[in-house]
Amino acid sequence: MNLKFTSILLFLLGITFTVYSQTQGTRPNIIVILADDLGYGDVGFNRDQNYPADRGIIPTPQLDALATNGIICSSAHVAHPFCGPSRAAIMTGIYPHRIGAQYNLPNDITTTLGIPENEIYWSKVVDQTGYHSMALGKWHLGFTEGKYQPMDRGFDEFFGFLGGGKNYFRSEYDNVWYKNPEDHADYNAPKDNPNTNEYLDPLQRNRDYVDRKEFGSDEYLTDILTDQAIDFINRKGGDADNPLLMYLAYNAPHTPLQAPQNEIDQFLIDNPAFEQNIRIDGGYIRTSDPVSKSNNVDKEAQSYVQDDGRVWNDLTEEEKNAERILAEERLFEKMVDARIVYATMVANLDKNVGRLTQKLKDMNIMDNTLIVFFSDNGGYTFSKGAVNYPLNSLKGSVDEGGHRVPFFIHWPNQIATPSTYPYQISALDLYPTFVNLAGGTIPITKTIDGLDFMDKMLAGEEVRPNQTIHVLRPQNGFHNAAIISYPYRITRKGGNGQWKLFDVNVNPEKQLSGSIDGKPVQDIIDELVGQGADWIREFKDVKPAWFDHDRGDGHPHRILWFGEDMVGNTADVVFPGYSSTYNDATLDEATAINQIFDNICTVYPNPIKNSFNITFDTSIDNLEIEILNQTGQIIKRIKSSNVHRSTVDANDLASGMYVLRIKADDNLSVEKVIKL
Repeated sequence: MNLKFTSILLFLLGITFTVYSQTQGTRPNIIVILADDLGYGDVGFNRDQNYPADRGIIPTPQLDALATNGIICSSAHVAHPFCGPSRAAIMTGIYPHRIGAQYNLPNDITTTLGIPENEIYWSKVVDQTGYHSMALGKWHLGFTEGKYQPMDRGFDEFFGFLGGGKNYFRSEYDNVWYKNPEDHADYNAPKDNPNTNEYLDPLQRNRDYVDRKEFGSDEYLTDILTDQAIDFINRKGGDADNPLLMYLAYNAPHTPLQAPQNEIDQFLIDNPAFEQNIRIDGGYIRTSDPVSKSNNVDKEAQSYVQDDGRVWNDLTEEEKNAERILAEERLFEKMVDARIVYATMVANLDKNVGRLTQKLKDMNIMDNTLIVFFSDNGGYTFSKGAVNYPLNSLKGSVDEGGHRVPFFIHWPNQIATPSTYPYQISALDLYPTFVNLAGGTIPITKTIDGLDFMDKMLAGEEVRPNQTIHVLRPQNGFHNAAIISYPYRITRKGGNGQWKLFDVNVNPEKQLSGSIDGKPVQDIIDELVGQGADWIREFKDVKPAWFDHDRGDGHPHRILWFGEDMVGNTADVVFPGYSSTYNDATLDEATAINQIFDNICTVYPNPIKNSFNITFDTSIDNLEIEILNQTGQIIKRIKSSNVHRSTVDANDLASGMYVLRIKADDNLSVEKVIKL
């Protein structure tokens, strides 16, 4: 029988086939261990015999044991090279640019901003299948109770901190936050106007701050988080009927670089060659730009002279040179100290992972526990201590050092043969993978940018053959971008930068030119850039919903996105400028609805906060403004006449996406999607 005809006949009869999945619905315990700013070369499972000793070798025996008995993902990427947007992508399964989350949230515990509530996290979908679930550590996805906290997003329990960072010892913020000393009867009372910096408030359990005396002022944060994780395992057990879901997001080794002094001392005793190697003349630290670049040295020298009460211009050239020599040595010592403390933090994290896995073994639940370990982005090198060797650059970059991260999975019940997986995967892939393992169902309205990787990874097959993953970061007036499609990666940096092609399997990287197997390199680049333009087209008009550190005049990018800063200064809008990023002029074309809307009025501020203004080019005799929710229901209506401007109170509206409809003089009706 003709096979094509058979296929058509079966389709007409309504007969369908399902590809068998080995792991769907297997319901293992799921433990996500997320490090923060961990360098690619700072774990043993990513190092080989070519690793340069002058970088300093940090032993990670516990992580290495898990990785080498699991699957090491050597080309794993996160969706953004910064913490907040990366975590938004991890939990929502979508690129952060879709929802205006391409910047970190403001560093302020009073902010009312957060990931839109209509974005359902994988934690909620998995929890609904009967898992015992807990989030621990760093959240960085919103502070508002009832909207953005972990227990609002599906977790049964939470212990940690809601912001983007924390001091590792309570002693670092004790006198900043609390009104009274510890021996006072009201020892938990905060100051009347406490500092609202997210690094300086206490740890939180579920909805409330912990009792001040629950932990000693010098107990170490990484140890505390692990203690709480072990306690959760002790209490919940992780049996087949009610497996465990744990999201353990360590702060380490993110700044501030802090570790117990006795552990720093012990690290140097246990690793006597470490400091000697990183101090080598002509080595990694000594020849680095932060230490040896002339303007860095001059800045350090001038600052020191000023602090000493002297005037730089009063010094002779000989005296200036002497100060430069001293400044370079100070910078070198700072980088050495940073590397040592950072290394101790990583060693401590490794030790704590060992404590956690030992508990799983003691409870006899290790075999059916999936452990996924990775970092939220690349390491911050030199001044923050990390090493990304052999990758280029650091946290924040679209080069691989910014977004290609240490990553492995460990699952004894399913991984019979340990291996290394060379194909690209994305942190976006965790969402469908976890939901399918739990036997859950992704909501039909949920957009997902990731793919379930488990079966293909176990089989050693490529998850996304001929498909791309993307990294995009706004800089000062332009976007830096990377597109990865195994075995290639292309990168574009700078306002006038050109796309460059690299082989992901060759590191340190070497730009490719000429032709490959008879195909011109430029043709490969053009194909991938075209896929980048297609990727961004769907959400090219989405602007940031917030900016980090939006103080004073506002974030320096604000005026470039919206044409106005927080004090009324104006400038030409240059963002998003995707047409120059992806070499496609059609990306500058606003949708028809936005063109009409923008021709008659402007909305400010955008994104919307507590209220917003609509300003028209001309007076409107009869104006009607409607706000509709996503189901099309009108939830607010305002009528006015003879106006150039109207102010809309949004205090009574929950955060999320809405449609703003404007009817002017009974002869024009336009709509625009807005974000509150």
